[in-house]
Amino acid sequence: MPSCAICGEPLPEGARTCSVCGTSLPDVPTATVVTPLERTEKTEINLVPDVPPGGRFCPSCRAVYGPDYRDNFCTCGIELLVPPPPPPPPAETPVSVPAARARPMRPLSGPFLTLYGPDKQPLQYFPLAKDATLIGRLDALAGVFPDVDLDAWLDPAVARKVSRQHALVLRQRGRGTFSLRPLAGNTGTQLETEMVLPLQDYPLQPGHRLILGGVVRLKFETT
Repeated sequence: MPSCAICGEPLPEGARTCSVCGTSLPDVPTATVVTPLERTEKTEINLVPDVPPGGRFCPSCRAVYGPDYRDNFCTCGIELLVPPPPPPPPAETPVSVPAARARPMRPLSGPFLTLYGPDKQPLQYFPLAKDATLIGRLDALAGVFPDVDLDAWLDPAVARKVSRQHALVLRQRGRGTFSLRPLAGNTGTQLETEMVLPLQDYPLQPGHRLILGGVVRLKFETT
């Protein structure tokens, strides 16, 4: 049975005016009423019913009113609420794009090794400033820290064809000359057109080309 929103007097079925205070009930659009929930001190906004655009709802009886309802209160006397806006869609994870490598700067003076990429263009330059320069791949667990770390510059599938400790470039200080010493267990070392043996020294001349593991190309240069 409806009751007066002002004084609470029960109204007979079909009556539109309160016989006690004389208040007339407003004409209201049909409201969709869902099962009432136990009301807490603060309304749980995330449990609101479906509300049409521009509409409002009652936090007590959960009646839904369309945008044409002008009163701020439900017929049960509770102030109407505007539903919260929907949460924004999750942000898309940006696709990581590898930064393009800067073009390597050729040393002004040698000696140095030039590493070539698959496109046969210089990929990196490695100065030969030490008496013994190790060429290979980094393996921190085994304590292998090569001076020329091919893992840092080549595709992993290509770099793995080179041994972790593949070869040494040795400098003879007194004569100012350099030689190549392939190390034991290397996956194959070629100097120019010749396959060279491990633990033997081979003199290096400017322009000599080295092929390691059949795929990695280096060039010995002095200027």
